[in-house]
Amino acid sequence: MIHLVAFIDIEIGLGRTIYQDNTLQVSEALIWPMISALNNFVIECTASDRGLVNAALEDIKIYLYSPLGESNPLRIVFFTDLFDNNEYLEKKGQAIFSVLSKYISFETFDPPTEIIGRAKAIAKYTQNFPTEILNPQFLDELKRKLKNLEEAESIYVADFFIGDIDQGKVFTFIESTELQEKDSVLLFSELLTAFSIDSEIFVKSSLSKKERDGLENLDIDTNELMEGWFLRQLSDQESDFWLVCYFYYDERREEEVKQYLNWATIKIKEELSVLNLKRPF
Repeated sequence: MIHLVAFIDIEIGLGRTIYQDNTLQVSEALIWPMISALNNFVIECTASDRGLVNAALEDIKIYLYSPLGESNPLRIVFFTDLFDNNEYLEKKGQAIFSVLSKYISFETFDPPTEIIGRAKAIAKYTQNFPTEILNPQFLDELKRKLKNLEEAESIYVADFFIGDIDQGKVFTFIESTELQEKDSVLLFSELLTAFSIDSEIFVKSSLSKKERDGLENLDIDTNELMEGWFLRQLSDQESDFWLVCYFYYDERREEEVKQYLNWATIKIKEELSVLNLKRPF
């Protein structure tokens, strides 16, 4: 979720707030020079022409988007929750800049009420997952098919949920705290940062010693097991919602596991197809 949007000149350290909720108490006299100083620090320490893009203050992420290219000092600044996707923020940043571009000024920032309202609407826009649309019979079938796979020792699910690109986990199908060695919501965010938000993602890796020991303590045979992550967007129209599964699986049965996850994705997309989920930017 976005808590603040502003624009800043990172060379002179001046900024102007476009939108702010009640989460942050930001002193503008301090924050813009701080971001400018961080940018200079990154450039000097890394010999990077791009400068500061991403930083974190406890549970808040600061993300800078360059609407005119990185050679221009203008940046759109976002203060968001840690799990907000960077590519999604850039799409919002470009949409906000398109609305405000001719009104951006560091002397007097006073766009018409209608214009600032349009920019704020983009900043605050989010989709709320309609949990009531999921058919109980489908949910029962999803769990039954998964149980069959688990009994065949094809898969062991640590977390299976619907993730929202700016709100984290919004609906849980199956969750096992015993099997979780990683923060699934944080990893969901990191994978979406590493890949395009329009991708289908299936990531696998060998078990770490800690994972192997933990699974063996649960009497799970780890000889052929891999760690797996599956992410798939739940609409063909750029919705905020993704099917996310974090699991361990028998590598010899990978196709069987993929078939199940693809089946679940298709069924949920069918459930959501009656809604207009396309983003307005």
